[in-house]
Order: sequence, then structure tokens, then C-alpha cells
Amino acid sequence: MTEQPDNQPEDQGTDVTGDPSEVALSRKEASLSGASESGADLENRPQSQQGPGWLPALMAMSLLAGMAGFICCGVTTWLLYQKRTELAVRTLEGAYITELEQSYLDPSTKRAVVDEVKELIKGMEAGDYENWQSAAIMQRLQRLPVVQWGDLQAIELFITKGNEAEKDEQLKEISRLEQAVVDGTVTSFDFQDVLEPVHRADPKSSSGFSLILPLTSEPVAEVCLRAKLVADRAKIANRRFPKVDLAAIVRQEISQGGTAGGF
Repeated sequence: MTEQPDNQPEDQGTDVTGDPSEVALSRKEASLSGASESGADLENRPQSQQGPGWLPALMAMSLLAGMAGFICCGVTTWLLYQKRTELAVRTLEGAYITELEQSYLDPSTKRAVVDEVKELIKGMEAGDYENWQSAAIMQRLQRLPVVQWGDLQAIELFITKGNEAEKDEQLKEISRLEQAVVDGTVTSFDFQDVLEPVHRADPKSSSGFSLILPLTSEPVAEVCLRAKLVADRAKIANRRFPKVDLAAIVRQEISQGGTAGGF
């Protein structure tokens, strides 16, 4: 029998069994290493792979809040739409009559116009006007230069008391502008432009402006020039017209608003 050399390598398939304590320690270290690598993988994982989180809930809450706001807005609009007459009464009593009483309308005109407005308020409170009629009347009154008419009367009085050579011509242009209101071709917006030279900003006034006093010739002449341009645009005859009854115009606009509606 031939003996194998002492330095012959062992078979590769032979299991090598070491110290049991060393084997257990190696397995524990391998387990800890695997857990550490798993934690690192979770930390290094992109956000897109970490799940949606709170995003769907936030989107749902935003959507519900938007729907609730839309519903509340619709309900509020509907309620206001159903209370147009009540809102009109509050506006007339709380603001419009106050503006009239503080205006430069001559006493008789002011009293007649205020009486017309108070009669309108009584009719609204008594239920004589439907909501659409009240809205139409308010629209027409806003377009009517009632408060600005007082400023125009103050200018007319200034011209009358003056000794200007152009007095007759200026009074004619004022008269033509007033006639344009009778014809319905000029509104309060046109009056604001015409009266701009004699107006100043006034935050205390409900209209946002007030008449510059005392009046002087230069800005008054500019007002008359602008009145002429507006009257020419409205194709008003180049002559002086009879005195206009402002209260009658207010009464007519109220009547038309109740029958024909707004503009």
C-alpha cells in the first residue's frame, strides 16, 4: 500500500468544521450587516418609491374646500338676488338721500327730488316693486346726474353774478348740457368729466369728490367748454332751453325703470 504525502491538499468538497462559538459570531455579524444595508437602502431610496404620503388627503381636502366655497358663494348670490328691493331701500335711505341733502341743489329742487325718492322708498317697502324693478330703478338713478346737477347749478349762479363778456354764451352751454340729460343722451359719467376742473378729491364725500370753493373764472370757463363739447356730441340744438325740472326727470326715470327695466 502506497502512503500519501503529508503535504497533499485536502479535497475541496470536504466540509471544514470550526469552533461553534466562532460560527455563531459570524452569523450574528452577517445578520447585523444585512440589517444595516437594508436600512441604508431605505434611506437612499428615491422619494418616488416611498409612497404618496399625505398628498392624496391634502388634494381631497382642497377639493372639498373648493366645492364648499363654491356652494356658499352661490347661495349668497342667490340670497342677495332675492333681496334686491331691500338692498335698494337701504342704499336710498343710507346714502342717496344723504348725498342729496348735502348737495348744492337749490332748496326747491332739492326738496322736490328728495320727496320723489322718499315716495319711491315707501313703494318699495310696501311691495309695489318686484326685485327686477328695484334693480332697474337703482341703475337708472345711478346714471342720472342728480348730485352733480347741484354743482352745475352753483356754476350757473356764479356765471349769472359775474360780469364776463361770455356770460350769455356760457349760460347757453350749461342749458344745452341740461337738455341733453332730458333727452337721455348724457349721464352722470359725462357730468364727472365736465365738472372735473372744479372738483377735487374728497375721501369724506360719498361720491369721492367735492366742489372747489370759491369758484373762479378760469375753471368755470373750462367747464363751459366741456359742456359745449358734450352737448355737440349729443347733437343738442345750439340755443338756450327753458329751465329743466330735475324732479320730473327723476320721476320719469323711476317710472321707466318699473316698466321698461334698466339699460
